[in-house]
Amino acid sequence: MRVRLILENGGHAITKRLHLSEVPAVGSFLLAERARMVVSVEIHAERGEADVYLREDADDLLMQVIPEAHLAHIELMKRYGWDVEEEAALRAWLMLRIDRQDEDEPADQN
Repeated sequence: MRVRLILENGGHAITKRLHLSEVPAVGSFLLAERARMVVSVEIHAERGEADVYLREDADDLLMQVIPEAHLAHIELMKRYGWDVEEEAALRAWLMLRIDRQDEDEPADQN
């Protein structure tokens, strides 16, 4: 069956479509670049597809804390075939956070 993997990432969904022999059960682990737990499944018979929501892990959360790392994480996920919903808005928001970090850094006292 065709499934759409969904990983919430800082308020934006990162998705990937795959064909699996069966829809994974809630609580099971699915290998999506690394093992991720399935937290919810929604079957969409009209589309012949299932939405499979995956739990963020500590690595995902760590990447969201540091804006530069979050941008790098998005690029890595795209290389693995994931799509980033509202990517332009997410990139703009991250760049704003990076710019603000640069402004907040203390002036060099030397």
